[in-house]
Amino acid sequence: MPVAPTPQLLQIGEVAAKAEVTVRTVRYYLEKGFIHPADRSPGGFYLFSPQAADTVFYIQKLKDAGLALKDIEHIYRVRGQSETGAEASTTVVHYLRQEKTLLEQKIRDYQKLHSEIEAAIELATKCHECPHRPTRETCLACPVLTSRDTLPLPIQAII
Repeated sequence: MPVAPTPQLLQIGEVAAKAEVTVRTVRYYLEKGFIHPADRSPGGFYLFSPQAADTVFYIQKLKDAGLALKDIEHIYRVRGQSETGAEASTTVVHYLRQEKTLLEQKIRDYQKLHSEIEAAIELATKCHECPHRPTRETCLACPVLTSRDTLPLPIQAII
């Protein structure tokens, strides 16, 4: 009967390269308990399964998406300490719903900022032919600005 090949174990630098992070990040995730070494080399170096690199990669993607590491750590801890999948999933779903609500608010805020920047670009483009020195006084007296009820936030910030 053929023996199933054992997966190739990775050194910490290989985990970092595969996960597209620094060795320092891998060490930090090791300290936090997100990953665990599968073995040690004859020289005493930690060796990791390929899944450890995947875990590091996905944690980093969650961080890049805006989740705080402490919250990701909480989810991992809850999952590991739960007696059943139902218990773990209830907590994870609750947390993710809260994060979704926060994310939706951030999206609305970014969309509003996007609109403000577009309006500021449109307005500032009208200043291309302005012969006056751009001071607060001259800009606030300018008919281009005074003809508007409100100024976009980026324009308010710079005049």
